[in-house]
Amino acid sequence: MSLAVSVITPTRNRAPVLARCLHHLAAQSLPPDRYEVLVVDDASTDETRAVVETAARDARPPIRAFWLRDRMGVPGARNHAIREARGDVLVFVDSDNLAPPAFLQAHLAIHETHPAAVGRGPVILTRSLERPFAARGSILDLSTAYFDTDNASVRRAHLLRVGLFDEIFYPYGWEGLDLGFRLRALGLRRIYRRDAALFHYHEEVSPESLAGLLTKEEERARTAWLFYEKHPTLEARLALQFTPFHLALNGAQRLFGLVRPDNVEAWVRRADRSGAPGLGRLLLSGVLNARYLAHLHANAHVRPHARTDGD
Repeated sequence: MSLAVSVITPTRNRAPVLARCLHHLAAQSLPPDRYEVLVVDDASTDETRAVVETAARDARPPIRAFWLRDRMGVPGARNHAIREARGDVLVFVDSDNLAPPAFLQAHLAIHETHPAAVGRGPVILTRSLERPFAARGSILDLSTAYFDTDNASVRRAHLLRVGLFDEIFYPYGWEGLDLGFRLRALGLRRIYRRDAALFHYHEEVSPESLAGLLTKEEERARTAWLFYEKHPTLEARLALQFTPFHLALNGAQRLFGLVRPDNVEAWVRRADRSGAPGLGRLLLSGVLNARYLAHLHANAHVRPHARTDGD
């Protein structure tokens, strides 16, 4: 049988979670001779190499690793894997995502039934690396995105036709939405399957993890205007949340300033103890989004010019 699926997994400094990600990718119900896993390490400084080498030695499907000496960012890391991929269908799985056994089979079924499609599935938050699939989805996990690199698949031929991820979005942010716009313009149908679920691991909130999350929001804000320069439409403006409505909504989400970076950890823990983890997620999301919006508006007068090619 021919190689059907290539799993694209970029990573940077996530060794413990990556180990679990690769463990579950190696235990899929899809026969191991029908798929491969491509890991691109974006200049990690932790134990990523040892984790990948151990997983590749023990796994039944081939796990191929690529080591970037200098950081390329998420789009560049994904593009490196795409060029090396041998499968007809590309499935995107980030290194903090955990895949149930039927995950790849469900994505492959989408493309066997629909030759011109983008495959999508739910992304469910989990806080457990040992029992990730015990988590239950909620309304906060719903996504209407046409293409989301947390959990998406597309035929390699279609992706090459529209161009790869635009590496202008360095180190990360909006590259998936940008590619999704181009795939949608190609006329691909979005097919959503509930059994193509992924579980996105989030560690417990701590000062260290919160600092990292806030930094990512600042990076996302810096690349937001690059996205708008490429797609100066109302749809893009709404995606960026660059409206007075979004500012007002974020204020309400943070209880009009009561919830801040210096106290959100306590709010989240209080919500968890009260049996309302969804409320904690909502409050944390509000604080993170406030950081994004602040940097987005601060950079509004110095919008950079993006190039228009896809790769």
